[in-house]
Amino acid sequence: MPAQNRSDTFATFFVEHYSFPSGHASRAPMCARFLFAQLVDTASMWVLVVGWAALVSLYRLLLARHYVTDVSFGLVMGYCQYSLVERLWVTWDCLQDLLFMLLIFCLTITILYTVY
Repeated sequence: MPAQNRSDTFATFFVEHYSFPSGHASRAPMCARFLFAQLVDTASMWVLVVGWAALVSLYRLLLARHYVTDVSFGLVMGYCQYSLVERLWVTWDCLQDLLFMLLIFCLTITILYTVY
């Protein structure tokens, strides 16, 4: 725990003030990668998005709410989370097909249940 926060450690019970990894720092690169994939098309936008993600992470350190390792691991984890979401993302056409198959399956089960 950062030294600046030692005084409020026991102010409340059962509330975790610190976390590993930093949730803010993990969401920043995840959102940044999404923006890169969907919106960013100029160098100035790239600088703006990277700067925002860096400032979010730096902010957590300056508030003394996380150690450098918390923020660093959060950045890596957020980057990897987006990679997982990107890999598992279902397109709209595929989603429609899956929902249609689910509807047919449910109707079939309902008909079989009522017949027997």
